[in-house]
Amino acid sequence: MKRIIMHYDMDAFYASIEMRDNKKYRSKPIVVAGGVVTTANYEARKFGIHSAMTTTDAKKLCPKLVIVPVNKDKYLEESKIIQNLVLKITHKAEFIALDEGFLDITDIIHKFSSKESFGNIFRKRIFEITGLSCSVGIGINKLTAKIASDIHKPGGQYIFNNEEEFIEFIRHKKIRKLPGVGAKFEQVLNKNNIFLVDDIFKFSLKELTAKYGTARGELLYTYSRGIDFREVDFSNSTHSIGNENTFRIPIDSDVEISREIEDLFNWSYNRLIKKNLLTKTLILKVRFKDRETITRSKTRSIPTDDKEILKGMLDELSSSVEFKKDVKLLGVSFGNLENRSNRQLTFEKLY
Repeated sequence: MKRIIMHYDMDAFYASIEMRDNKKYRSKPIVVAGGVVTTANYEARKFGIHSAMTTTDAKKLCPKLVIVPVNKDKYLEESKIIQNLVLKITHKAEFIALDEGFLDITDIIHKFSSKESFGNIFRKRIFEITGLSCSVGIGINKLTAKIASDIHKPGGQYIFNNEEEFIEFIRHKKIRKLPGVGAKFEQVLNKNNIFLVDDIFKFSLKELTAKYGTARGELLYTYSRGIDFREVDFSNSTHSIGNENTFRIPIDSDVEISREIEDLFNWSYNRLIKKNLLTKTLILKVRFKDRETITRSKTRSIPTDDKEILKGMLDELSSSVEFKKDVKLLGVSFGNLENRSNRQLTFEKLY
């Protein structure tokens, strides 16, 4: 079965969060920065402003530029919300930054009417929950999906169904378009009259590796042809399992809050069991409408997957929180995870 890989990329992530949270920033050129630009919104990019540029240089290009200080904790929280949404779709996900990741959707795409439909639903759902836009690319591997997500930014999507479609798109682009071809390598290639991706097709793999080395030669040969065997790496050890819900309309009723917490617990617990894990720590997270955030956790000395024990821990944490204000977000997660089989092997060694 041919793989179907999706890459999502949040649009001007840090800047978009700041514009969402502060109306006065909207329609203005803004950057999120310390001394150096971390993210520029699309209004600022029109002036030639980009990340890694000093704020002094950015101000020269746009004197009316608004500089917003970096709030990494806020962006991390937003990233967790997005990643939790992704994990509801599939666990075959690789998060490569706070604002982007790959999904292997080969096994689930049949549940949707088309790849286009899946991409549309994904982007719509992200926007409904976070108020942020993202761009999506769907391809036959990580390479084609990554390049596809950049074609219709911001807020759009593009799909490569096969290598032929990718080659037709990429061959007339500058060689710098290929991932792994930086400014210095581009200069080397230009000196050898390689300016476009199309110029690579004149050379065999043997010729390219002989001239540029094995790694660079193989990269040029395979990437120009849409060949990429890298897997979506979702095998990293799991540090926590959980789920969060952000409410478009904040909730304030005790009954509703209790029901939502129980639903989150059940969803997280089912994932714990499905992954055959034990846990020592339960975490309850509450964010109120005014963005005050409370996190409570309880840890036991012996890992368990006993539902009654874990539910008792959750009830104890819930009772320690005063729900006097409207609730915007709730989250329940398990930490200090341990593989059940590893635990069993440890016991077996004692006998």
